[in-house]
Amino acid sequence: MSLLSINIDSKVYSGSKNTLKVLEDIHLEIGEGELVCIAGPSGCGKTTFLNILAGLDSDYSGRVLYKGAPIIKCSQERMMIFQELGLFPWLNVQNNVEFGLKMKGIPKKKREQIALKYLEMVNLVKFKDYFIHNLSGGMKQRVALARALAMEPQVLLMDEPFASLDAQTRDMLHLELQKIWIATKKTIIFVTHNVREAVCLGDRVLVFSLAPAHVKASFKIDLARPRQIESEGLIEKVRPILTELKFEIERDYE
Repeated sequence: MSLLSINIDSKVYSGSKNTLKVLEDIHLEIGEGELVCIAGPSGCGKTTFLNILAGLDSDYSGRVLYKGAPIIKCSQERMMIFQELGLFPWLNVQNNVEFGLKMKGIPKKKREQIALKYLEMVNLVKFKDYFIHNLSGGMKQRVALARALAMEPQVLLMDEPFASLDAQTRDMLHLELQKIWIATKKTIIFVTHNVREAVCLGDRVLVFSLAPAHVKASFKIDLARPRQIESEGLIEKVRPILTELKFEIERDYE
């Protein structure tokens, strides 16, 4: 049985004067431990799709199952990491990572152990007492990742988390994320505009069409890991995906 069984017939936003259909006929199975990347034109509904998987949006037609049960609300088993990270500037790095654990009532000593475990995984233990404004963009992303992992989710939903970072920092985080994925066996669904990034990270790359979005194409990526943007063979995998995506982007300007 798939970890996520996704059947979204339609998702519509209704305004006072008109309606906008953003998703249509999305039917997917995502297995446990998969790293699936989603690319698509800007505004096609990728974030809306993640919100449905997270349980943040239940106002759609269709059915999405997690471990065979309908997703009707948020759960710590499915954690979302946004481009806007939502880190607390008044807390230091370790306390940011511990925040969700504290809300769950986990005892202080246990919280500390869990936080340090994941700060070690993202190579930030020596920065545990730093405040957020003292960190680089890449370090903030790693704090957000450690905070999500500390909740022991089965699924990580990542909404363009590296989009605002410089190329060098993104490349470093591509390697970090792959190492974490290999170590934790989490299921990751990663939204990006960057096709090279999608091929670098994904077991599968899904191309969403222009809204109302459906899965226009699916590509299996069978390159050895760890991968980097300049990895051998990566460009050959990028070309057909870019062709599909470019077609959808150009439709938006017709």
